[in-house]
Amino acid sequence: MTSKIVRRALLAGGVGALALAAPEAAAQIWPFGRREAPIPVQHQGHGAHTGAPAAAPQTPFTAEENTVVTALMNCDAVGQACLSHCLALMAQGDSSMAGCARAVREMLGVCAAARTLMYSGSALAAAQLAVCRDACGACRSACEPHISHHEQCAACAGACARAIAAIDALMN
Repeated sequence: MTSKIVRRALLAGGVGALALAAPEAAAQIWPFGRREAPIPVQHQGHGAHTGAPAAAPQTPFTAEENTVVTALMNCDAVGQACLSHCLALMAQGDSSMAGCARAVREMLGVCAAARTLMYSGSALAAAQLAVCRDACGACRSACEPHISHHEQCAACAGACARAIAAIDALMN
């Protein structure tokens, strides 16, 4: 019995120490909304390495690219809500939401990959955006039968339509 109490106390102490250290660790790996963290000593001076090509300068997105990224982020937000809603209804026995849930899940994965490739300036971004457009079209089609009685499906179908329009504007 005593060993269980000691283990619990050690675990609680370790969790407490991690909680105190977490804000500083988060500031080093999550730059959004935080002060500029200094470069750790072990990482300073790496710019002088020879043999490695210089990094290409980061250019901001064009207005069309920004519109696509924003539309894809919106698809993610409303798609997550739609998927959660579909899963809740399926858990209650409503199997009519299975196709919608499947299409939303696919759209979420494909569009997340497209955003990642766009952020990294990948040459594969255009090909992934074409797949993303198709996934958004399939998701919109799967959500459409439900838009009159499920607001999450209506929001998801609308977000997919906007993403398709943004991708078309960028790629044409």
